[in-house]
Amino acid sequence: MDSTETELKLCLDAALLSRVPRLPAIAAYKTGKGRSKTLISTYYDTPTRELRQSGVSLRLRQSGRDWTQTVKTEGRRASGLFERGEWEISAPLAQVHLPHLLATELPVFRLDGLIERLTPVFTTQVRRTIYLLATPEWDIELALDQGEILAGDRRMPLAEIELELRRGPVTALFGLAQDIAAGFPCRVLTSAKSDRGYALADGGAPRPTKAPPLDLNADMNAGQSFSVIAGNCLRHLQSNEAALRGDQAGEAVHQMRVALRRLRSALKVFKPLVHGAELDTIKTEMRWLLEHLGPARDADVFLAEIIAPVQENHPDAPALAVLREEWLEQRQQAFVAATAAIDDNRFTRLMLTLGQWLAQAPWTTTETAAMSLGRYARQVLKKSHRRLLKAGGDNLTHLPAPELHQVRILGKQMRYTGEFFTTLYPRAETKPFLGLLAELQESLGGLNDLTVAGITLAGTHHRQDWAWAAGMICGWHEHRRPGLLRDARLTWKKLRKTTPYWE
Repeated sequence: MDSTETELKLCLDAALLSRVPRLPAIAAYKTGKGRSKTLISTYYDTPTRELRQSGVSLRLRQSGRDWTQTVKTEGRRASGLFERGEWEISAPLAQVHLPHLLATELPVFRLDGLIERLTPVFTTQVRRTIYLLATPEWDIELALDQGEILAGDRRMPLAEIELELRRGPVTALFGLAQDIAAGFPCRVLTSAKSDRGYALADGGAPRPTKAPPLDLNADMNAGQSFSVIAGNCLRHLQSNEAALRGDQAGEAVHQMRVALRRLRSALKVFKPLVHGAELDTIKTEMRWLLEHLGPARDADVFLAEIIAPVQENHPDAPALAVLREEWLEQRQQAFVAATAAIDDNRFTRLMLTLGQWLAQAPWTTTETAAMSLGRYARQVLKKSHRRLLKAGGDNLTHLPAPELHQVRILGKQMRYTGEFFTTLYPRAETKPFLGLLAELQESLGGLNDLTVAGITLAGTHHRQDWAWAAGMICGWHEHRRPGLLRDARLTWKKLRKTTPYWE
């Protein structure tokens, strides 16, 4: 590998780009005047996107009379920070240089006939202005990019900031990004120009994504594993941001809430390691974000799980149609509020704070952090299991709704915990146990939906037409309760008899 590129990206309104160098926090570190140049970059791949599927990008870039060939890997990404392999050479013939591709030793370039299948996919045309920033502790290159991405007759504007670390700690990038976010409304960019170029060329809208796979092993210690898990949760959260603005916003909101809850569960799992005033701030900001995402998800579930089944069985009931239209309006308002929260600089600052906190990793210096992951995982799983069994008792279906809800929460937390550590144990042993937790969560979640729906619909009693529809909905769903209770009881019985795989 020629080098490892470490950079952080922000996007903002193009009209604000020229004002960034005048920010006091930026001006204080400038070592000279900015240098501007035009960059025209053409990205190559095969028609079946073999490079893309391998997490590799290849481009030829023209700057004046100079040409450069660059290969990059996807690398690691979290909170706008890109850490990836980079190979670069001069390309005076302005064409793909095969020996350089082979010299990277990336397996994709050794596929039979791949070189012959390479063809231009998209182009970026950018006016870049570069400033060198420096202190005794670090050197950072600030690049202001404005231009567009072109793929056939499709165009996408771009205006972004790249902060590339030349020397010093990674945390310096986050500190500088926080200074910029304090001066201008901006967003953390989690996609490279190549990602956006492929999306433009292939015409694909951003899609919601589930959590990426975790790969922990027993040789890690507890501190290292928390860094990996928390980074995974953060990437899960940010990978759904773009989809929130598309036609799959419902699932995107759901996945963002799951990511935040996974992160909150991780904080509980690693509580002996993770603490401090900074964590209190992070928890407060995560709570703020959940409060803005929650109503959108709740409205989605209410429409799909509570209203829709009844309306399908009673299509001629006009009051149901009126109630549904009212809830569609409420859902729309909730999603507007959720998107506004993501667009708010408060969200940007939270993402940067989380990224900087993960880079600093203060938990790795504690005594508990040095404990082997295998030992730590067993302790945590055993404690979580004991709490769950105690809360549910011999027959959880005899519990009142608030206590059932608590069992549901503890079961969900244990499921997240088990999923964090699943690669430490044989899949044949973890899958049945985690499957039972998922079944329990589904049954208890259905019961909780009925309870919440009853409370929600009770607020419609002042409207005669709504009151009739609310009564019909509550009555229709009440027949589901015995089945849900039966399923929960059977699953709980199996769970209590199942030998824990960590023992």
